[in-house]
Amino acid sequence: MNVTQSNRILILEDEPLIALDLDYMLENAGFKTMVCITFAEAMEWLAARNPRAAILDIQLKDGPSTAVASLLHNRSVPFLVCSGAGKLDAPKIFSSGTWLSKPSDDASVLNAIHGAIQALDFNEHLERQA
Repeated sequence: MNVTQSNRILILEDEPLIALDLDYMLENAGFKTMVCITFAEAMEWLAARNPRAAILDIQLKDGPSTAVASLLHNRSVPFLVCSGAGKLDAPKIFSSGTWLSKPSDDASVLNAIHGAIQALDFNEHLERQA
């Protein structure tokens, strides 16, 4: 199965108010979003799609998002880690993402998303030039 590129930002967050806040903020900033509240839902969505970037909570009600982070990393999709857990206590795969403490203010999240997408775009540009 071919995985299609999406212009969406994947939000994987099981706290409804935080998920809604992130969704609202990103939509108002001009992004399209896909909100998943479980690890299983995110893996199903990712089976056929790649988001442009993602925001991941580490611990979800149906388990950790470690496999989602690994999948995104293997596909070179940038992700932010928005967690209340300590960075040093998190599984190593999460060090591949940009770390934001929870809660994070809107400006920090938007700056991190824009920075991740710009870095990805720059790397893709360099690959096309090679």
